[in-house]
Amino acid sequence: MSMNRVLAVLALAALAVPRAAVSGTEATEASTNATPAAIALRVAQWNIGHFTMGRSGNPTVKPENSAARAAEYRAKIAALGVDFLGVSEYDPAFDTAGTPSEKAVFAAFESRIPGPKNGYQCNAVFSRFPCLRSEVVDFKTREQGTYFLDTVFEIGGREVHVVQTHLDWNSSEAATDARPTQIRQLIRRFHDTPYVILCGDFNVYGAGEYFPFPMDGWRLANCGPEAGCIDTYVSPDKRMPCRRIPLDNVIVKGFRVKSVSLDDFDFTLSDHRILVATIEMQ
Repeated sequence: MSMNRVLAVLALAALAVPRAAVSGTEATEASTNATPAAIALRVAQWNIGHFTMGRSGNPTVKPENSAARAAEYRAKIAALGVDFLGVSEYDPAFDTAGTPSEKAVFAAFESRIPGPKNGYQCNAVFSRFPCLRSEVVDFKTREQGTYFLDTVFEIGGREVHVVQTHLDWNSSEAATDARPTQIRQLIRRFHDTPYVILCGDFNVYGAGEYFPFPMDGWRLANCGPEAGCIDTYVSPDKRMPCRRIPLDNVIVKGFRVKSVSLDDFDFTLSDHRILVATIEMQ
């Protein structure tokens, strides 16, 4: 490990002292000095694994099981009670018959904004607020068709960018090297944007990869001071030196993170846990 890498990890550790995460309960909540006018939002990030537990990049749900399976996903999402849901590894088709996922699972949301599907890559944003506009931006350096979906909403009279992404994973040395460049592209893109909610599966190999965000004034839900580092994925690859990884995150500008929690995980709907953050507009 290089000296720069060591320093980055140590600096991030100073920002995020790990605490035990209790499934289904809030990890922590900061004391509130908010005025009555303060706007709080509940945001979730979920790598939904193409509705296949991440085992396939295409639907595997059979039509005869589709209605019951979709009801399970709807119940899970409804229980979150979120204003915004960012989804990685989304799929426009819920089952092998091509039933639209927007209709089968996400119809309760006012705004349903899917991005393009590039193999395993497909991002989507869902919200109870109306969306003003959206844009798909490809990463300039990538190995796996990765991109980010930039959606814009009006919250409290202010424009808020809600961004969903999924960075390259460690399938090759080139993909591993692409990820820091992708993080820098995100930071540059929104450097002068006052209100941003960035959700995604960042495929980090370790918490130190998040370090550039707080250095630029962003706040981390996962690996931040409120909750420490929370593992949202357990790799099935036993060769990995660190199989438990804080892959999923909600990272914000113009907001403070009030609390962070995990869903009650039962390994039946996805191979990733749902990360939920309550944030307050500043």
